[in-house]
Amino acid sequence: MGAEHHDDQLAAVELDDELSSSSVTETTVSVDELFDVLARPANRYALTYLLRDEGPVYAHELVEYIIDETDPPEGLSEREYRGQIDSRLLHVSLPKLEDVGLIEFDDRRQRISETDETPAVLPYLRFALVQQRSHDD
Repeated sequence: MGAEHHDDQLAAVELDDELSSSSVTETTVSVDELFDVLARPANRYALTYLLRDEGPVYAHELVEYIIDETDPPEGLSEREYRGQIDSRLLHVSLPKLEDVGLIEFDDRRQRISETDETPAVLPYLRFALVQQRSHDD
Protein backbone atom coordinates (compact mmCIF):
# COMPACT_ATOMS: atom_id res chain seq x y z
CA MET A 1 0.00 0.00 0.00
CA GLY A 2 2.91 2.36 0.66
CA ALA A 3 4.09 2.33 -2.97
CA GLU A 4 0.54 2.86 -4.26
CA HIS A 5 0.07 5.79 -1.89
CA HIS A 6 3.38 7.29 -3.06
CA ASP A 7 2.29 6.88 -6.70
CA ASP A 8 -1.02 8.64 -5.90
CA GLN A 9 0.86 11.51 -4.27
CA LEU A 10 3.20 11.78 -7.26
CA ALA A 11 0.24 11.84 -9.66
CA ALA A 12 -1.39 14.57 -7.56
CA VAL A 13 1.79 16.66 -7.67
CA GLU A 14 2.04 16.24 -11.44
CA LEU A 15 -1.60 17.25 -11.79
CA ASP A 16 -0.99 20.29 -9.59
CA ASP A 17 1.95 21.25 -11.83
CA GLU A 18 -0.24 20.94 -14.93
CA LEU A 19 -2.99 23.03 -13.35
CA SER A 20 -0.56 25.79 -12.46
CA SER A 21 0.56 26.09 -16.07
CA SER A 22 -0.18 29.19 -18.10
CA SER A 23 -3.22 27.54 -19.73
CA VAL A 24 -5.15 27.78 -16.46
CA THR A 25 -5.81 31.17 -14.94
CA GLU A 26 -6.59 31.74 -11.28
CA THR A 27 -10.12 32.88 -10.60
CA THR A 28 -12.30 33.80 -7.65
CA VAL A 29 -15.18 31.84 -9.21
CA SER A 30 -15.65 28.58 -7.34
CA VAL A 31 -15.14 25.30 -9.18
CA ASP A 32 -18.75 24.33 -8.49
CA GLU A 33 -20.08 27.59 -9.93
CA LEU A 34 -17.78 27.37 -12.94
CA PHE A 35 -18.85 23.86 -13.87
CA ASP A 36 -22.51 24.63 -13.12
CA VAL A 37 -22.33 27.56 -15.53
CA LEU A 38 -20.57 25.55 -18.24
CA ALA A 39 -23.11 22.73 -17.95
CA ARG A 40 -25.69 24.93 -19.68
CA PRO A 41 -25.39 25.37 -23.47
CA ALA A 42 -26.74 28.95 -23.47
CA ASN A 43 -24.00 29.98 -21.04
CA ARG A 44 -21.35 28.34 -23.21
CA TYR A 45 -22.66 30.17 -26.28
CA ALA A 46 -22.71 33.49 -24.40
CA LEU A 47 -19.16 33.09 -23.11
CA THR A 48 -17.86 31.86 -26.48
CA TYR A 49 -19.36 34.82 -28.31
CA LEU A 50 -18.15 37.31 -25.73
CA LEU A 51 -14.59 35.94 -25.71
CA ARG A 52 -14.45 35.90 -29.53
CA ASP A 53 -15.62 39.46 -29.95
CA GLU A 54 -13.68 42.63 -29.32
CA GLY A 55 -15.32 44.68 -26.60
CA PRO A 56 -18.89 44.59 -25.28
CA VAL A 57 -21.67 42.79 -27.16
CA TYR A 58 -25.41 43.25 -27.13
CA ALA A 59 -28.03 40.66 -26.28
CA HIS A 60 -29.59 40.79 -29.76
CA GLU A 61 -26.18 39.91 -31.29
CA LEU A 62 -25.90 36.96 -28.95
CA VAL A 63 -29.40 35.76 -29.88
CA GLU A 64 -28.46 35.92 -33.58
CA TYR A 65 -25.27 33.97 -32.89
CA ILE A 66 -27.19 31.21 -31.11
CA ILE A 67 -29.81 31.09 -33.89
CA ASP A 68 -27.01 30.73 -36.47
CA GLU A 69 -25.29 27.98 -34.47
CA THR A 70 -28.32 25.88 -33.56
CA ASP A 71 -31.54 24.50 -35.02
CA PRO A 72 -34.97 25.05 -33.49
CA PRO A 73 -36.37 22.02 -31.73
CA GLU A 74 -38.89 20.06 -33.77
CA GLY A 75 -42.33 21.64 -33.69
CA LEU A 76 -41.02 25.12 -32.88
CA SER A 77 -40.90 27.87 -35.47
CA GLU A 78 -37.76 29.99 -35.76
CA ARG A 79 -39.70 32.94 -34.36
CA GLU A 80 -40.80 30.93 -31.30
CA TYR A 81 -37.29 29.58 -30.88
CA ARG A 82 -35.83 33.10 -31.07
CA GLY A 83 -38.29 34.23 -28.40
CA GLN A 84 -37.31 31.36 -26.11
CA ILE A 85 -33.61 32.06 -26.54
CA ASP A 86 -34.09 35.77 -25.94
CA SER A 87 -36.18 35.18 -22.82
CA ARG A 88 -33.82 32.56 -21.34
CA LEU A 89 -30.76 34.71 -21.98
CA LEU A 90 -32.24 37.84 -20.46
CA HIS A 91 -33.89 36.21 -17.47
CA VAL A 92 -31.71 33.19 -16.67
CA SER A 93 -28.32 32.89 -18.39
CA LEU A 94 -27.00 36.44 -18.36
CA PRO A 95 -28.10 37.17 -14.77
CA LYS A 96 -26.48 33.88 -13.64
CA LEU A 97 -23.22 34.66 -15.46
CA GLU A 98 -23.24 38.10 -13.85
CA ASP A 99 -23.97 36.71 -10.37
CA VAL A 100 -20.99 34.37 -10.70
CA GLY A 101 -18.80 37.29 -11.84
CA LEU A 102 -18.01 36.10 -15.37
CA ILE A 103 -19.75 39.00 -17.13
CA GLU A 104 -21.15 42.45 -16.52
CA PHE A 105 -24.69 42.78 -17.82
CA ASP A 106 -26.33 46.15 -18.28
CA ASP A 107 -29.97 45.07 -18.33
CA ARG A 108 -31.22 48.50 -19.41
CA ARG A 109 -28.97 48.62 -22.49
CA GLN A 110 -28.81 44.81 -22.83
CA ARG A 111 -25.04 45.12 -23.10
CA ILE A 112 -22.68 42.34 -22.02
CA SER A 113 -19.05 42.99 -21.10
CA GLU A 114 -16.16 40.87 -19.91
CA THR A 115 -14.93 41.06 -16.35
CA ASP A 116 -11.44 40.29 -15.08
CA GLU A 117 -12.76 36.76 -14.42
CA THR A 118 -14.05 36.06 -17.95
CA PRO A 119 -10.74 34.92 -19.51
CA ALA A 120 -10.26 32.40 -16.67
CA VAL A 121 -13.12 30.31 -18.08
CA LEU A 122 -11.43 29.82 -21.48
CA PRO A 123 -9.58 26.50 -20.90
CA TYR A 124 -12.68 24.97 -19.31
CA LEU A 125 -14.92 26.36 -22.03
CA ARG A 126 -12.67 24.86 -24.71
CA PHE A 127 -12.89 21.49 -22.99
CA ALA A 128 -16.69 21.73 -22.71
CA LEU A 129 -17.01 22.65 -26.40
CA VAL A 130 -14.80 19.73 -27.49
CA GLN A 131 -16.92 17.38 -25.38
CA GLN A 132 -20.11 18.86 -26.81
CA ARG A 133 -18.87 18.43 -30.39
CA SER A 134 -17.81 14.82 -29.84
CA HIS A 135 -21.20 14.10 -28.27
CA ASP A 136 -23.05 15.78 -31.16
CA ASP A 137 -21.14 13.73 -33.80
